[in-house]
Amino acid sequence: MMRKNYIILVTLFILNFQLAANQVCKQRQARLYSILRGKYYNVLNQNRGGIISSKLSNSFAGGIQGSCIRDNTNYINGSFGYTACGIGLSIIFDLVQQYQLNTLKIWLWDQDNRQYRIKVYLISKGVKTQIYESNFAQQIITITFPDQQVQQIQIYNVNGNTNNVGLHVIKVEAYYKLQRIL
Repeated sequence: MMRKNYIILVTLFILNFQLAANQVCKQRQARLYSILRGKYYNVLNQNRGGIISSKLSNSFAGGIQGSCIRDNTNYINGSFGYTACGIGLSIIFDLVQQYQLNTLKIWLWDQDNRQYRIKVYLISKGVKTQIYESNFAQQIITITFPDQQVQQIQIYNVNGNTNNVGLHVIKVEAYYKLQRIL
């Protein structure tokens, strides 16, 4: 009887030790995923290190307040508050490091009913992957895609919009969105 109790006690101890070790590993894995995913924040924000590497071929309506990676989007008009580029050009964003992302939001000019023709690419280690193409893009576009490592994001102006030749982006956000499993 004493031996049976001893065996049960040792078995419970070993199982408990394995569970504790597994829990530490899972916590460490969650911490690493959080870093890899930008702590689930917008990684394109200028305060988190995102930059517009195509700045020399883009225009910024309102100077730095025209940057589409700024936080403040309270005041927008025809000459203030957006980043623009012409046909055949792109707005390219560089991330501070390579992140695992699955969601991109693009807020296009929405002060009228114009529609844009754009393509959106994700770039990692020199490989460009198209994740979106539309002839009728307007207002706020939310693009979800499979989890992917990303170093750069490119928004390509295929043919301007229904009012003029420009691509006008008010705000861009890129982040990892946790998916609910039902």
